[in-house]
Amino acid sequence: MAIETARGRIAVSHVGRSGTFWKQSRRVLGRDWQVAYIFITPLVLLLFGLIAYPLVRALILSFYNYTGVTNRGYVGLQNYERLWDNNQYRDSVVTTIKYATISVFFKFWLGLLAATLLHWKGLRFKSIFTGLVLLPWIIPDIVAALTWRGIYDPIFGGLNQILLKLGLIDTGVAWLGDYDLALPSVIAVNVWKGIPFFTIVLLAGLKAIDTEMYDAAAVDGANGWRRFLDITLPSLRYVIIVASLLSLIWTLNAFGQVFLLTGGGPGGTTRVFSILAYEYAIAGLRYSAGVAVAMSVVPALLILIIVLGRFMQGDVESKEPPPGVLSTVGAIMAWPFKTVIRGLVTVLALIGDALEKVFAISGGAVRTAYTKGDPERDVRWRRATGRVSFVGTYALLGVLLFFLLAPFYWVVVTAFKTNEQMRTSESVFWPSPWTTDHFKYMLTETDYPTWFGNTVQVAVVSCMISVMVGALGAYALVRLQWKGAGILSTAVLFTYLMPTVMLFIPLYRIFTELKLTDTLGSLMIAYPTFGLPFATWLLMGYYRSLPRELEEAALIDGANHFQAFFKIILPLMTPALMAVALFAITAAWDEFLFAFVFITSESNRTLPVGLGMMVTGDIFPWGQMFAASIMTSVPVVIIYALAQRFMISGLSAGSVKG
Repeated sequence: MAIETARGRIAVSHVGRSGTFWKQSRRVLGRDWQVAYIFITPLVLLLFGLIAYPLVRALILSFYNYTGVTNRGYVGLQNYERLWDNNQYRDSVVTTIKYATISVFFKFWLGLLAATLLHWKGLRFKSIFTGLVLLPWIIPDIVAALTWRGIYDPIFGGLNQILLKLGLIDTGVAWLGDYDLALPSVIAVNVWKGIPFFTIVLLAGLKAIDTEMYDAAAVDGANGWRRFLDITLPSLRYVIIVASLLSLIWTLNAFGQVFLLTGGGPGGTTRVFSILAYEYAIAGLRYSAGVAVAMSVVPALLILIIVLGRFMQGDVESKEPPPGVLSTVGAIMAWPFKTVIRGLVTVLALIGDALEKVFAISGGAVRTAYTKGDPERDVRWRRATGRVSFVGTYALLGVLLFFLLAPFYWVVVTAFKTNEQMRTSESVFWPSPWTTDHFKYMLTETDYPTWFGNTVQVAVVSCMISVMVGALGAYALVRLQWKGAGILSTAVLFTYLMPTVMLFIPLYRIFTELKLTDTLGSLMIAYPTFGLPFATWLLMGYYRSLPRELEEAALIDGANHFQAFFKIILPLMTPALMAVALFAITAAWDEFLFAFVFITSESNRTLPVGLGMMVTGDIFPWGQMFAASIMTSVPVVIIYALAQRFMISGLSAGSVKG
């Protein structure tokens, strides 16, 4: 009896200690830490293995002197010190800054113009015009690059053909081969590709502005220009900052588009820092020097990412950033950007005031001279100015659409021309006769079907990894309570914005050591470096839109967190998961840098690399390349159309109330 009593005391003591441990652990680590750790572990492992570990290896590698397989020893900061004495590096930094800043400047203003035109109340067929404006953004970079190489061609290019027909030039201009014209030509392509991004973001911002503000201003006598300065721009300031910073980060780290257009030439005039890093590390096997080039821009990118993170993590309604160290640091770093925006608005206001006075005086004089105090003439004047405004709006939209859509027309007509017609430049702007020989050749005489199959495999597998792991990780970050979720959420944002140019050199060395180079498996592993953070960040937004009452009701009924996730939350997230999956597939379909660096054999190439390698020296099979470009773009356009529908459904699903 005494023995049984002692055993009972021991059991009770053990249970008591166990219960105390779990209570204390929940108090320290959070209420749901056990479940959260299970959900978040795959995400942490992949983010560490694919991004954090390669970045640490890259940083260590930059302190040594690796040339090929030979390690010449520890050199400290010498690789970075040598960069500043290197003319190529200094020139590449200057070129990168010019390329990025000028591109973003024009993309913003043209995107704002397009968004304003599409937001105009009197515009008909808005959805059609919006879809057309988005086309350059949808197509893969390889297609955009090949399209513009064809347009810029000094002999067969459409741009020179138009200028020759108009009598503006006497001979073809080498747009991409001229030292003075190459960089502006490349910038023009980036602007063309980036206008839709600014358009769609700013258009969403314009739709969110309360129309009563415009009505009140109109009652007070403010004209359209004054309403734009006093209402539109101030209301869009946060949208402008976020969109501009995102575009600046992406443009600073551009590789594929510039490389495919010029390869960094002529004479290094378009050599951005990412191309220089590739030339050092991959082409020249100077791994440490190449990593030093890539890592040297990290401080500048880190500042941009912190500032952008401050705005992206803030409450959209209150416009206030979340509390914490990131907010404080971001506020300090964001001050210059806010100052620039305020200064820009002030300058525009001053210019607007001056122009407003000039037009008011001149317009008033013309109106007085025409109407002569006659009320009927005054009515006719108002109708005439209304028609001019109507026609002017459609004319501006027409010019913008011509710039955005003319390249597609050139691709289509060239793909259906015969080689003889292209050689003789007969019927330049229309196939005569029409032929499908280039399509047949690509499908039967080249490895295009193999490239297509490789791309599908890599895109599907990498997409599945990104979506599955992202769905679990995002759920833990948003729906479960545990300490560390905020820090990891910030890390996800940072990795989402981390450019691939920082990773391709260390990943290449890691895959070489693992003997994974020149395999599709290397791409399936590497692509989640950009697909997984994107999927996680986007799904976090969807999870926040779902009411917590759904889970709470399930937990009260006896379900655990796993059952609540798989049976309640996941079915509601199906449209969102489809949207993320389709976008992830599109991103994998478009990727060039990893595939270009990791794959060497023709049988393992993906579509972007296969199409890029069709150019041999100075021989450009334009008909075949454009036929392949059309076949490559069609699936992406279809996928994007599906993603649009699922995105809307996902947003609707997020608004369901329990």
